[in-house]
Amino acid sequence: MASRRSKADRPKMIHCEYCGEDYASTYKHCPFCDEVPLEEEDYDGDGEAPRRLRGGKRLVTNTRGGGYGRRPSPLRLVGIILSLAIIIAAVIIVVSVIIPLVTKGSSVDDPSSVESVLPIDSAQPSIAPTDSPAPTETIPADQTATDFTLSLTEFSLSNRYPDPITLTVTFIPAGSTGTITWTSSDPEVVSVDETGKVSAGSKTGSATITATMPGGVTHTCLVHNAVTTGGTATGAASGSSTLSLNRTDFTMSKTHPTFQMEVSGTSSTPVWSIGNSAVATVSSDGTVTYVGRGTTTLTCTVDGQTLTCTVRCT
Repeated sequence: MASRRSKADRPKMIHCEYCGEDYASTYKHCPFCDEVPLEEEDYDGDGEAPRRLRGGKRLVTNTRGGGYGRRPSPLRLVGIILSLAIIIAAVIIVVSVIIPLVTKGSSVDDPSSVESVLPIDSAQPSIAPTDSPAPTETIPADQTATDFTLSLTEFSLSNRYPDPITLTVTFIPAGSTGTITWTSSDPEVVSVDETGKVSAGSKTGSATITATMPGGVTHTCLVHNAVTTGGTATGAASGSSTLSLNRTDFTMSKTHPTFQMEVSGTSSTPVWSIGNSAVATVSSDGTVTYVGRGTTTLTCTVDGQTLTCTVRCT
């Protein structure tokens, strides 16, 4: 255990003539005032330091024993102000430069965030485009039907039988009335009059008959026209055959499921056959019966000759 320092080894106490504090001789200067003379405002009117200062005056720079004393120096104030200015400038740079760069991608991709740079002329009001109303067909006051059906949607004609054929209309709902307008896509193949009567034209082929009711309701029927005097005959010399069928092309449907075929120019009994029995069948007397949808060929063999007819089932 170290011995106590002798009284002679203890540092001497020095009384500061500036602040009145006592301090050890180990200090080169007074630690309380650093030996700075008192200012004029520190004295009373009689030229002596006030009683509160005679006991000691502590400096701002003194942090020992509580750190009492003067205001900060001007240089330190300048340093504080410069630091604050630098911090404020950094915040402004971040807000005005860095943040827009980070969000630039999203703002450009969003067309709504881009302001228009085109000049706006407030004197000229904008005119919104308007669509002209489509003309509407006037529906007659006596028309009570909302729809209709045709008796046939497809059939065949020849210049022998049956020609012409009249398409009939059934209005919907039952008992209602209406007006029908008839047109043909090719009058030279088949023509139609105002009553719906379809007649063969001067050309073979197919044409579409269209029935239209005011209000935009339309239905069509496909007509095949075969303008010939008979079927195709084989097995006889050209020009020597007088055999012919009553039809070379015809159409059947579920509402007209049968058709009677006939052969002229012979008294012999013909033999009838059909290519696809899943479409139609034929009896020994030439009666063709509807079976299912499709197209097939009817064959008639008589007197060593073969006659054919196209059968369409819809």
